[in-house]
Amino acid sequence: MRSMKTSFLLIGPWDERLVDLGSQILPDLTRALSWSKETICDVVALSITSILEKKFAQFYQQVLDHNPAVQWIAVVPKDFPPEHLIEIHENYPLFRVISSYQETDIEAHFFSALEEVNRQKQDKNLEKLIREQKDKLIRLQVDLEQRVEKRTKFLTEARRKLYITNVRIEGLKNALMAVHKAGSLVEIEKLLNESMASTVQTSWIRIFFSPQDNLFSEQVEAKLNFTQQRIPLFREHEKIGSILFMRPPDRPFLRDEVDFLNRVAEAVSLALVRIQKLEESEELKKQWETTFNAVSDPVAIIDSNYDIIQANSAITDHHTGPLMGRKCYEVLYKKTAPCKNCERGMSFRLEEFKDHHLATFEVFSQSLVLDPQKPAVFVNIYHDITQRLLLEKQLLETAKLAELGTIGSSIAHELNNPLGGILSFVQLIKMDLPKDHALYSDILEMEAGALRCKEIIQNLLGFTRNPNVDEIADLDLKDVIKRACKIIELQVKSQTIDVVLNLPDVSCPARGHFNLLSQAVKNILQSGFDAIVARREKDPSPFKAILGISLEVMTDKYVISVKNNGENYAKESAGLGIPVAAQIFEDHGGKLEISSSTKHETLAKISFPRPVLRS
Repeated sequence: MRSMKTSFLLIGPWDERLVDLGSQILPDLTRALSWSKETICDVVALSITSILEKKFAQFYQQVLDHNPAVQWIAVVPKDFPPEHLIEIHENYPLFRVISSYQETDIEAHFFSALEEVNRQKQDKNLEKLIREQKDKLIRLQVDLEQRVEKRTKFLTEARRKLYITNVRIEGLKNALMAVHKAGSLVEIEKLLNESMASTVQTSWIRIFFSPQDNLFSEQVEAKLNFTQQRIPLFREHEKIGSILFMRPPDRPFLRDEVDFLNRVAEAVSLALVRIQKLEESEELKKQWETTFNAVSDPVAIIDSNYDIIQANSAITDHHTGPLMGRKCYEVLYKKTAPCKNCERGMSFRLEEFKDHHLATFEVFSQSLVLDPQKPAVFVNIYHDITQRLLLEKQLLETAKLAELGTIGSSIAHELNNPLGGILSFVQLIKMDLPKDHALYSDILEMEAGALRCKEIIQNLLGFTRNPNVDEIADLDLKDVIKRACKIIELQVKSQTIDVVLNLPDVSCPARGHFNLLSQAVKNILQSGFDAIVARREKDPSPFKAILGISLEVMTDKYVISVKNNGENYAKESAGLGIPVAAQIFEDHGGKLEISSSTKHETLAKISFPRPVLRS
């Protein structure tokens, strides 16, 4: 009768869902004893109570007879005596002990036991295969001994050939090692001479590229008393040169030696190709590193863990110590976690502090697969666009100011007509009233107010007038400074900023474009005003804002100094207004210098040459 087979035989109140695993569930050991006579099972799971029954020994032997690799799993209560369990395990080895029929990972226990059964079966099969192979080897050994015995007369010759072969192999090994160690053509020749002098008793060895190999071979035959063996060297089936082996004239090269030298020549050909490719790769590496480091923006190659694999000189020159393996956010921005807006593989923007100032970086990130077996890496280019954004913002502000200037010019012209009428009537009333009249002081106030309005309109017209139509003329630098202060006066007063004006009593004559110089000085004042506002936004603690401008008359020059106690800025990073003002001063023969002596004190110094007065 054909035996049945099941993977799991479960005895006891097991969950019926285990049948789906290919299990056979039996209620007790009596039923299992009769059932197992015709069944082969791999894993048997039962309670410790069933194991303690007298008929378990018969059942145990019956299952082992069918499958010696069967594994046993016992359900043992937690309070079962350990020493008793050890005694049972010595008689009936258990694969695993569980505490209940409803254990959560019961399926894992069953399949682990099934894997152990399969492993033991494989071991048995392997043992059987080894025995068969051993028997086969014994038969082959007997046959070999018979053959050796029959060929005893050839033993001496075989030993001699074996010795020669070993020498050749050892020589080839030494030659290959020498060629492998060599890093240049000279090293290959030197190491081959050392390794092959004892193998094939060569006197010396030389390697030449074409066509020098032909010339050297001819010279050896004509002038030197040596036996030479010349073997061509190839690279991808193209002859690139020759290797020449030299021996005394009474030692010609034998055929087996020539075969050996041909193998050495093949190794030399491969070594020459390797050295050439190595040199080419080194040259390409230098070119790549030069190109990589030539990029002015910081460039970093990072892996999926944000570790730096490679960085250009824009990063390495500003950091000490090794950078490879360190986190990009730690090196670039001194942070302990990845940047908030980081999107590797895509273009994104970051706002981070750089040199104690908030800077904006446009990051161009591109994924790159260096090894198909490893995750992709990322090439990140960090471009500082802080100044570009600032310039864009200032260009927009400049456009607004230009539009405002156009509108202001129209409004100023419209206001001039009624304002002129008002001023005329006020002055007529003033002429008709005696000075001791009760309304005379009021009329004087009205006249002063009208003149003040007229002055404001004239300043607005001067600010909005096209500076290109302004001709070079004689002017007073004090008037230039006063005009610039008038332009920015309302803006400064709205922020409750004190403007300290310090002008000399004497006139300061010069020549130039009055409106251009006024706007240039206004730009310097505007930068100081913006610095104070920036400090207020950044530092909420109150401080007294001061914006001062002074004019100093020296022997050969005038010096205009503008000082503020806002956020520090440099000439190169203050926006569009400073470069424009610097160019205007330079066109007038002046020079602009900006320096910061403390954390919140910036001084802009403008130097003008004094004109030479002639009688």
